[in-house]
Amino acid sequence: MHSYINRAMIWLTTAPSNVPKDMVRYHVYWKIFYLIAALGHAMTLQMFYQTGVYFMAVFNIASIFIFVVALLLLNKGFYRTAFWGAIIELVAHGIAATICVGNDYGFQNFAFLVVVLLFVQPFYKLRISIFFASIVLTTAASVMFYSVHNPPIYTVPPEWADTMVISSMFSWPIYVMIMVLPFIRASARAEEEIATAYGESERLLLNILPAPIAERLKFSDDMIADDHDKVAVLFADIVGFTQMSDRLAPAELVKLLNKVFNQIDKLVVKYGVEKIKTIGDAYMIVAGVPNPDPNPEKTMAELALEMKNVVSQFKDPVTGDALQLRIGINTGSVVAGVIGNKKFAYDLWGDAVNIAARMEATSEVGHIQVTDEFASSLKDQFIFEPRGSVDIKGKGKMKTFYLKALTV
Repeated sequence: MHSYINRAMIWLTTAPSNVPKDMVRYHVYWKIFYLIAALGHAMTLQMFYQTGVYFMAVFNIASIFIFVVALLLLNKGFYRTAFWGAIIELVAHGIAATICVGNDYGFQNFAFLVVVLLFVQPFYKLRISIFFASIVLTTAASVMFYSVHNPPIYTVPPEWADTMVISSMFSWPIYVMIMVLPFIRASARAEEEIATAYGESERLLLNILPAPIAERLKFSDDMIADDHDKVAVLFADIVGFTQMSDRLAPAELVKLLNKVFNQIDKLVVKYGVEKIKTIGDAYMIVAGVPNPDPNPEKTMAELALEMKNVVSQFKDPVTGDALQLRIGINTGSVVAGVIGNKKFAYDLWGDAVNIAARMEATSEVGHIQVTDEFASSLKDQFIFEPRGSVDIKGKGKMKTFYLKALTV
C-alpha cells in the first residue's frame, strides 16, 4: 500500500521527461488542479443527485469528463486546449449552479478560480489576462445580480443546505491553496536559486578582480585607471619549468604547478597583497594596490622570503631536485585598473612594473633581485647583498641587490 502511495505522489508531483523545462511547474500545477477538480465535481455530483438538482448532476458528469480529458490532453502536450477547457467549464459551472440553486452555496466563486488560472499561465501577456479576467468578473457580477432578484430554479432540501454551505466553506480555501501554493513554493525556490547563483557569481568575480574594483564595475561602465604613488611589484618564475615540461606529462605538470600556485595564493591572502595574474609558470603580485599599504616594500620583502622557502619544499617528480624561483622586485608608482569590456582583467602599467619584470628576468637562480630604491627603503630592516651593476633592457646599467633575510 505504501509503495502505491509513493508511486502516486511521484506521478502527481513530477512531469514527464519530454515536457519542456519552462513548462514543468505548470504541467505539475495543472495536473494537480485538474485531478482535484475532477474529484471535487464527483463529490458535487453526488450532492446534486441527492438533493434532486438533476440538471446540475448531469452537468457535473460532463464536468468530470472535461477534466479527465484535460488530464489526457496535458500528458499529450496540448496545454492550451486543456487550459481553455478548464476555464470554460468553471465559468459555465458557476453560472449554471448559481442560477439553479442560488448564491448561498458559493458556486459564484468559481469566477475567482478562473481569474487565478488566467494569471497563472505561460501563454498570454498580462493585458490579455486582464481582458479575460474582466469578462469573467463582469459575467459573475451579472449572474449574482440575476440570482439576487430571481428565485433559484431548484430548492435545496433543508437537511442538505447546511452540508452544502459547510462543504463550500472548506472546499474553496483548498482550491485556492492548491492553485497558489505551488507558485509560492516555486517563487521561494527561484529566490533561493537566484541567491545561490548570485553568491557564486560574486565568488567568481572576486577571484578575478579585487573587491573594491568589482564593486565599482557593478555600478559604472567607465574605464577604471587609478594612480598609485607607492607600491611594490613582484615577479616570480619557476626555474627550469620549460625543461620540466619535457620530462612530465601535461596533466602531471599542471597538477604540480597548481599545487605550487595554491601555496603562493595562501601567502597572498596572508600578507594582504593583490595577485595580479599568472602567465605560464610566472606569478605577478603587487602590494599597495588597490588598498594602500603604509609600507608596501616591507610587506613584499617578507612575502618574497617566505615564498622562496615554501616553493623550495616542492620537488621535481623526475629528478627529485627542489624547485627554485627567480624573483624580481621593484618599488614606485603605477597605474592600476581595468580596460576593455570583455574578459575583465585587473592589471598594472608603468615603469615600475617593467623594471620589476627585468629584475626577475636578470636574477640568478634561487635569488630575489631588487632595485637600489627598494633596498634603500629597507636597509635597516632586511639584509641585502650587493650584486653590482646589471644591464637592464631599456634602462642601461642599474645597481641591484639580492634580498637575503630579515635583520635579526
